[in-house]
Amino acid sequence: TFSGCWPSYTSKLVKEVNHAWAAFFVVYVSFVIFGLVRIISALFLKETLQQASRDAEVMVRERTKKTTRLKQDLNDLFDEADTSGDGVLDMDELDVMLSHPKVRLWLGELGIDSSDTEMLFELLDDGDGEVQRDEFVNGITRLKGEARAQDLVPVATNCMRILAHCKVTRQCCEDIAAKMHMLTLATPRERHPTAPQQAGKARV
Repeated sequence: TFSGCWPSYTSKLVKEVNHAWAAFFVVYVSFVIFGLVRIISALFLKETLQQASRDAEVMVRERTKKTTRLKQDLNDLFDEADTSGDGVLDMDELDVMLSHPKVRLWLGELGIDSSDTEMLFELLDDGDGEVQRDEFVNGITRLKGEARAQDLVPVATNCMRILAHCKVTRQCCEDIAAKMHMLTLATPRERHPTAPQQAGKARV
């Protein structure tokens, strides 16, 4: 079909045999060209998908390397900050570590505000008053970078739940206050029996 000599062969059939052969060859050539175009498009698409897959794998590897390198640097920083050698950081050790300009600059590049030692300590601590190695490494890794949507959505959801509980609590308090007000406005006769009533109860 694509050799270039097919018109010479088909013209004899069309002119000498039957003109209906023209319609046959038109359909045949159209299908062949369409099929070839589809094959070429499929090959290009396959190559594009393979390249995208390789790019994704490269991105995953690079991100894994960066995370591993960051955790190693954080472990080294923890060892330097743990001057007591007990495997934990207290407020004073963290404050001394954050007093170094290089440490503050490095944390700033990670997107972590190190200006408030107490706030950072509370973010890293699980409530026992000490920062373990895992708490320090995982906490800094989690705090790294700007706030993401997946971090903000749970916060917004929890705020809505707290607001709902506050509304229920407020309604209960208003109901209790209304009942207390009704008891306060009750007549003295309802609250304190009269003298004859008390005498009658005493005789009974």
